[in-house]
Amino acid sequence: MKAGVKRKKRSVVILAVSAVIFLIAQSLSGFFLVQIIGRMNRSADQNLLTSSRVISEGLNNKIAVDRELVVTLTDLLAMEPENVMEETLREYAGSTDFFRFSYVNAEGEGIDSQGNFVQASDFPFDEPGISEGRGGLSAPYYGSSGRIQITYRCPVRKDGKQTGVIYADRIVNDYNLPTLFSFHNGEGSAYVVDSSGNFIIKSKGTAAEEDVYSYLEKQGNSESVQETLRQVIREEKSGALVVMNEDQKSLLGFLPIGEPEGCYLITVIPRTVLQREATPIIVMLCCMFCLLLLGGLAIAVLLAGRQSMKANVQQKEYRERLFKNLSANIDFAFLLYTPSGQKVELASDNLPGLLGITAQQVLERPEQVFDAIGVTQEDGVRSSFLDGTLEEQVTRENMVGMGPSDVRRWIAVHLIPADYGQYLAVFHETTEEHNIREQLADALTQAQNSNRARTAFFSSMSHDIRTPMNGIIGMTNIALKNLDDREKVESCLNKITAASGHLLELINEVLDMSRIESGRLSLKEESLYLPDLIANLVSFIRPEMDKKKQKLYMRAPILEHDTVISDTLHLQKILLNLLSNAVKYTQEGGEISLQITESPVEAEAIRMSFVVEDNGIGMSPAFLERIFMPFERAEDSRMSQVTGTGLGLAITKNIVDMMGGEIRVESTEHEGSRFTVELPLKLPAQQIQDKPDLTGYSVLLVDDDQDACESICLILEEAGVRAHWVLNGADAVEEAWKAHKMRNDYGMVILDLRMPGMDGLETARQIRDRLGSSVPILLLSACDWESVKDEAVSAGINGFLTKPIFKKNLLEQFMYFVRGRKSKTVEEVSEDTINLEGVRILAAEDNELNREIIIELLESCGAVVDSARDGREALEYYLSSSPGYYRMILMDIHMPEMNGLEAARAIRASARPDAASIPVIAMTADVFKEDIRRCRNAGMNAHIGKPLENAVFFRTLQEFINIPQDSEEKQ
Repeated sequence: MKAGVKRKKRSVVILAVSAVIFLIAQSLSGFFLVQIIGRMNRSADQNLLTSSRVISEGLNNKIAVDRELVVTLTDLLAMEPENVMEETLREYAGSTDFFRFSYVNAEGEGIDSQGNFVQASDFPFDEPGISEGRGGLSAPYYGSSGRIQITYRCPVRKDGKQTGVIYADRIVNDYNLPTLFSFHNGEGSAYVVDSSGNFIIKSKGTAAEEDVYSYLEKQGNSESVQETLRQVIREEKSGALVVMNEDQKSLLGFLPIGEPEGCYLITVIPRTVLQREATPIIVMLCCMFCLLLLGGLAIAVLLAGRQSMKANVQQKEYRERLFKNLSANIDFAFLLYTPSGQKVELASDNLPGLLGITAQQVLERPEQVFDAIGVTQEDGVRSSFLDGTLEEQVTRENMVGMGPSDVRRWIAVHLIPADYGQYLAVFHETTEEHNIREQLADALTQAQNSNRARTAFFSSMSHDIRTPMNGIIGMTNIALKNLDDREKVESCLNKITAASGHLLELINEVLDMSRIESGRLSLKEESLYLPDLIANLVSFIRPEMDKKKQKLYMRAPILEHDTVISDTLHLQKILLNLLSNAVKYTQEGGEISLQITESPVEAEAIRMSFVVEDNGIGMSPAFLERIFMPFERAEDSRMSQVTGTGLGLAITKNIVDMMGGEIRVESTEHEGSRFTVELPLKLPAQQIQDKPDLTGYSVLLVDDDQDACESICLILEEAGVRAHWVLNGADAVEEAWKAHKMRNDYGMVILDLRMPGMDGLETARQIRDRLGSSVPILLLSACDWESVKDEAVSAGINGFLTKPIFKKNLLEQFMYFVRGRKSKTVEEVSEDTINLEGVRILAAEDNELNREIIIELLESCGAVVDSARDGREALEYYLSSSPGYYRMILMDIHMPEMNGLEAARAIRASARPDAASIPVIAMTADVFKEDIRRCRNAGMNAHIGKPLENAVFFRTLQEFINIPQDSEEKQ
């Protein structure tokens, strides 16, 4: 009895001690769990603030990009004349995300992109910004758009003096991008509020609420929560609050932002989302503590009574079921290891499948687990886990499957010291998370590179503008010095016009690149006269070449076709980019060559090759691999003074690809570069010409290029000309004198300008000294005729042939000088040759300056012009007139009230007898292929691009009005 009582007392003592131990362990467990949860909450708050700062920085970057865009557009606006200010502002509003642009002059008055009169006081700034000359960004406000908007301000300076201010209005909610104002895979939302809590940028769930306090109240939050948020906003603090949102406990982050002024960024996300990754660890810790406590209780019960063995078995069964349930329902695998016995106590069922080893291998050799996840023996964590010296939780992540046929995966393991000398290893695959991190890192790098490239682009934009400006300034100076020489002034003005047209296109280069990348750039098919194209190219680059004393060589055989079907502007852009680069990157006194060849493809098409070669600085092999990427420029100390956008070759490559051609580049550092462009080109319908019979005539050809001599002689001999060539001036003088003495003079002498020893001009002088002026002499050169005309005429030169030589031009010049005539060609139609006397024309144009120009051009030819300010007014004029009253209607496209396309459709749809027959011609700056197609589909007969080219304008009028030219009437 006493023994039984003693055993019972002992059991009671053991149970009491066990209970005390249980309570102490439970208290410690609760304490540590509270500490862990507290740290997790603080970590969640910090993570939320970090996400808020990322969103804030993204919003600031968007505003900074808009600010830079406004500054760039302001600089471009400063170069525009004031009379086109409204049109320029409208183009800015149409091509950017700003819904309105306004310009205010120094007197505080101006216009906006919608044609409205504005004053500086109309904009939400404390001071007008004109006298101060400062830019700025307004606070959000309800503006003329009827929505919350902000206004950017930037002073306009011209020649170092401020002339006005540009204002750019944008809807604030345009910044509400899903990629910016949502985070954690869309589970977190962000808003922007002002200092009063009113929503500036809304997100999901806030459409019906005007301020954040009303929204919090609707979600069931107390007044104290709302008051706390008001207090921190007033004090401009940042932090986080626990709130209720969509019936779950969430974290609300608040962070003041710099711009827009006086605004706060509010972020909301369920707390469970931020703690999602840590929740399994808490569960595992709770399980670990429970297991340890249950184990201690089992030992106490074992010591206290006969049920200890049974309780131990039950505990083990429970633990195994727990591990099985965990491994069956989550993507984690577990291993419980006892270092003292080097024994794996438990391994989850999914561990072998995750690591690719059998359960038996895990139980017999625990170190194979580390081999399977790539933790080598050199890693001290491995030995610490196996021998029991690991003191803190450690995480390792490695790639597995490095074999040629293996699938590469990322596996992470968390090694956690547990109680009673045991360790817990938690495994899970992180391949998807790792890939996401790599993609985010790549996206960040790409964004940073793009930002750097964009900054470099804006800082060097002036480079491409200077090339045509050099031509304009140079030709202007030449024209001013030769005002009495009408022919030279006219030539200079023609070249200024060509350069001005190119300069106009440069303004849209960035938009061109955007259209190329988005696949919206289209090509026109128009007749292209190659000699004019080459002459324009030479006039563009000649001033800079002369400044650097460079030489240009035209290396080309005789070209069969001088007219092709292509996009003139884009083909010119390709060649001008290559030639201007060659000029820039070739040293003073260097040589540049343009070689043009053609080869037949089929009856109506040829393949033309353009080769631009220089002996400049060349390029490295590394740069050649990325030469056609946007914003790329070679890093070379010799190029420090050469400016450029880095877009030229990227645009060139894309245009060549769109034309169905190819571009190749070869380059050696310090030796030079060679660019080859091959393009398939269609031929116009009428290219077949009768070959002239020039039998009995003779030509002496003088050129130091033997290939050029042989190709020119071959063409002349096909026409029956007896051709003889020599390679230098001295031999030419002797050959001409020899033929003269034999009374068998050559019918013509063709001299190359640049030859070693005696050049073409000196050769001509000596031939004239000996033979007199009876033999016509033509000068052959790649130079501009105006640059050598005076000296050439004084040397006795009769005519000029420009390299490369086209077969048609060569034979026409020959026939002109030896037979005294040229082949009949189509004469240009101009205001001097077209007769519009008594013809009544209706012109619709909303721009007053453009309307005045059109009226002046037409009335100078005798036409009677009625003008309309928009499409609706033009339609009313037409419908109120009698049939046949108007011979033609000229229609702008972009007009208020009714645009040109709508007006044309209404005219065609009217019941008038002449509705289908009256010519309606579009006049617009929309000149792409799809724009022309829209005009045709609207019922228009023809399309004339702006700015107007007189030759195209009057030729189109002649075609549709069918009035004979003065020259034809006289005949």
